[in-house]
Amino acid sequence: MPETLSPSDAAKAGALGKACKIVAFPTESGYAVGSTGLIKAATRRVLQIKERSTLKPLAILVDSAATAKLWVEWTPLAEKLAAKFWPGPLLLLLKPTAQGRLLTFPEYPTVAIRVPGHPGARAMLAASGVPWVYTSANKSGKPVKLTAAEVSAEFGAQLDLIVDGGEAPAGDPTLVDATGEKPRVTKVGLISAEAIQETAAA
Repeated sequence: MPETLSPSDAAKAGALGKACKIVAFPTESGYAVGSTGLIKAATRRVLQIKERSTLKPLAILVDSAATAKLWVEWTPLAEKLAAKFWPGPLLLLLKPTAQGRLLTFPEYPTVAIRVPGHPGARAMLAASGVPWVYTSANKSGKPVKLTAAEVSAEFGAQLDLIVDGGEAPAGDPTLVDATGEKPRVTKVGLISAEAIQETAAA
């Protein structure tokens, strides 16, 4: 799997995402589809393409922990877990900052956010200059897609760009509520609950 995007490819993908277009791209946990998190129309389009209920909020991708701190209320626990597992398949559930309220709908008190482990995805995010909403690249209830060809077959012309990064690894991010002093693992993925608890206790 290509580990990086060329600067021109990263810039193209980033510009499209910032402009509310829907982009598919590889991560360390399968392919994802996403777009700017700052425009609700983009969020609704991702949900529509995914055929996913609007009752399930989308997670957020950013290019670095420093960027994440602009959008969510950082906690000592988040600092500890991010230092160990970011970039990587760890979603941290945190309260949004005033600015971060732009990334979600009013009824949701928290935001799930992560820095992807795939350098190409980070380059794309950095080039866009905005946080992205994202979800796995598959219709709801179907398996996650691991190649650009599978993504194309699943979504066809519904996507504005597919970034071909070769075959992506299978798996899901682990989701951890880091709003308090102790971690609450709400979904176990590529990172074990034991690893989360050990890091938090260290």
